[in-house]
Amino acid sequence: MGQVVVSGIRATGKMHIGNYLGAMRYFATLSHNSEMECFFFIANLHTLTTRQDPEAIKHDLREIVLDFLAAGVNPDSAIIYAQSSIPETSELSWLLTCLCTVNELQGLPHFKEKKETIQSHGEIVNAGLLIYPALMAADILGVRAELVPVGQDQRPHVELTRDLARRFNSLYSQVFPIPQTLEGEGIRVPSLTGEGKMGKSDTTGLIFLDDSAASVTAKLKVAKTDPARERRSDPGNPDHCNIFTMHHIVSTPQEIAWASTGCQSAGIGCVECKMVVAKHLNDMLGPIQERRQEYAAKGPTYIDEILHAGGLTARVRVKETVDLVKDLMGVPSY
Repeated sequence: MGQVVVSGIRATGKMHIGNYLGAMRYFATLSHNSEMECFFFIANLHTLTTRQDPEAIKHDLREIVLDFLAAGVNPDSAIIYAQSSIPETSELSWLLTCLCTVNELQGLPHFKEKKETIQSHGEIVNAGLLIYPALMAADILGVRAELVPVGQDQRPHVELTRDLARRFNSLYSQVFPIPQTLEGEGIRVPSLTGEGKMGKSDTTGLIFLDDSAASVTAKLKVAKTDPARERRSDPGNPDHCNIFTMHHIVSTPQEIAWASTGCQSAGIGCVECKMVVAKHLNDMLGPIQERRQEYAAKGPTYIDEILHAGGLTARVRVKETVDLVKDLMGVPSY
């Protein structure tokens, strides 16, 4: 078998082009590499730290599997499963939590940022948010992953996972490989609102994978650009424009140069510039949407079969790890 790769996506709503360009497109590439053994899961247990609607979580899980397939992930080689299908992962999470310190968990940037956001909305922070990194570590170490493709915001969690693997190996036995982060394209797609990256919490700044060509074009037409360009005749600064950042992601070098020169000289208008990006995005989304329709036509049973088969395969791997870890820690099953 090849190197073991693991990564997951939370079941928190529809996928957008930021998910595709930042992660799913890379997952697809990995799934077609015969030197990789890919475990891709939908992190529905992680979802409970910030979302509590049971029907929405179940619905979104199946939708994300469709998005995996539409993005080009190979269902014949990649192991696709729901996190909740592997109860041993939760057990391993507890065992790893007992190797963590409270200070380690509280000091992670993700916890501090999410805590502030949740409290700013007048909501209560549950304990799951604090121990979230231990569950993520269990996701990784349970399959004894060697490679973990993650975004920049998750790197501190992978570092904690690496520390926990070393800690366990030192205290008990050399069980876990020390996972390495896997460098993908590292694409950070900007929000259409002009603030930060495209993310699910910013619903007005998203382009979804299932958006029609007309919808993509309409969203781009009203997207924020350089504030200095109040009128068509005003020159702008491309470095202050999210649309120019998107040009760097989807456009050709010639088009990027055209957009830069045209913006600074006021030789082109913002809408004209945006339409080039719209064309590229629609060309990208077309095949994805066609594949999604083909898989959706197979019916929900097809998705359930993928999840069931993937869950069985992943569970065998994780159970073997957890049984060994429990025995070494002195708490085997009797």
